[in-house]
Amino acid sequence: MSFTIIFLVIFIALAFEYINGFHDTANSIATVVGTKVLTPRQAILMAASTNLIGALVGHAVAKTVSSGLVDSQFISPQVIICALLGGIVWNLLTWLLGLPSSSTHALVGGLCGAALASSHGQWSAIIWSVEKIKDGKVVMEGVLHKVLIPMIGSPIIGFVGGWLIMGLLYALLRGARPRFVNRFFGKAQIVSASYMGFAHGLADAQKTMGVITLALVTATASGTFATLPDWLGFLRMDKSLAAETSIKQLQKPQATPPQQLAAAQVLENEGLRLAPGEFKEAFLALAANAYAKADATEDAQRSAALATGAHQEILAVEAARWFPKLPLLGPLAAGKHSDWQKTLTKEMLTAAAAGKNPLVVAAGKVHDLSPDVPIWIKVLCSLTMAAGTAAGGWRIIKTLGHKLVKLQPVHGFAAETTAATLLAVTGYYGMTVSTTHSITTSIMGVGCAKRFNALKLSLVERIIWAWILTLPAAGGVAYLLVKGAQLCRWIP
Repeated sequence: MSFTIIFLVIFIALAFEYINGFHDTANSIATVVGTKVLTPRQAILMAASTNLIGALVGHAVAKTVSSGLVDSQFISPQVIICALLGGIVWNLLTWLLGLPSSSTHALVGGLCGAALASSHGQWSAIIWSVEKIKDGKVVMEGVLHKVLIPMIGSPIIGFVGGWLIMGLLYALLRGARPRFVNRFFGKAQIVSASYMGFAHGLADAQKTMGVITLALVTATASGTFATLPDWLGFLRMDKSLAAETSIKQLQKPQATPPQQLAAAQVLENEGLRLAPGEFKEAFLALAANAYAKADATEDAQRSAALATGAHQEILAVEAARWFPKLPLLGPLAAGKHSDWQKTLTKEMLTAAAAGKNPLVVAAGKVHDLSPDVPIWIKVLCSLTMAAGTAAGGWRIIKTLGHKLVKLQPVHGFAAETTAATLLAVTGYYGMTVSTTHSITTSIMGVGCAKRFNALKLSLVERIIWAWILTLPAAGGVAYLLVKGAQLCRWIP
């Protein structure tokens, strides 16, 4: 893996972010332009600034994209390039057609399609659903919980929310003079449009941040950055994360001794820094790997001997693994630890009784690869999205702001407030919700509160088809690109 490929990944990811900026500009300003509160130029400048601020805040969605959607053992910078190109092709096609499809789902579809092709058709390459423990609480992650359920639920919530808020405003404003209503909500809509721009930046910029972070973790794990000069040291990711990625690469059938030795070196140097889940999984995978050499196993054992403190419980379980009666698990099961630890211990004991390795159970429950996004990635992606936003997206603005339903300032205020709140809440929980789906369905709900036939159903049908096709279409393009790269031996 060369530096050139890494920089190519970053460049293409930023190109996706720029396209996302002008492709999704309409999502944050269509209503404020459609109601003629601001001119397109004024609205785009406002959206660029609020998108920039939103993109700098939070990181939950970036963590989901970088670690919670696809198995990193099948990911390389070349695969990420194909995933990004799959999303870019679909984004540009729908932009040319003036259809408000989802950049979010184009990127997720591209990642899933590329991972599926890289794994030679193994559906397990996509993390569908996984139960993890965070801060002592069980949480559900994976494509099902972070993508598919929100993809179905967010349009429904957006539609119902827009309908309810607009209905409430109709009740409160009954008898008010139209001139007063238009003047008041003309000013209020500037606030709601700013809120929408902020939420768009918060939700959408993080996805590209996650992709770049994933590429850097993979490069660090492969040893590409081992000889980096000091002035490029910021490209290296935390080596405890790199150790996990190295181990996953070792588990591939085509794993080679150089890959294995790189992972062993990371373990030897970073053993004390690994979190319990990472340490245990790394130790187990190295010890059991078919390619493992004596020196690699010794490195893992040396790390095990050095590890203290938080690793003691894992070491106790590892020792117990080699004895039939599992005597060292007693204290854990006796109630000296928190409820979730006791539950985990029981599951491990059950696995051992069934002849399974209890550490494999622990791996799926405890370990959570969630890299923090470096500040330089946040700033770079934020500025790129702001630049793309400033470039504008007038085709989709016309669809959302003029063709879908005729809007007044009060309607725009209701739609923007609904969609922005939905994006802010789901972004907090790391869900990859589509900005496009949120604002479009909110506009539909507002239109139905006015009267059902205010919606132009033929256009609604076109939009829904664009939504349905986004995930498989972007995934299909990425899949074919990876397969082509495999034929050319660019990807193994």
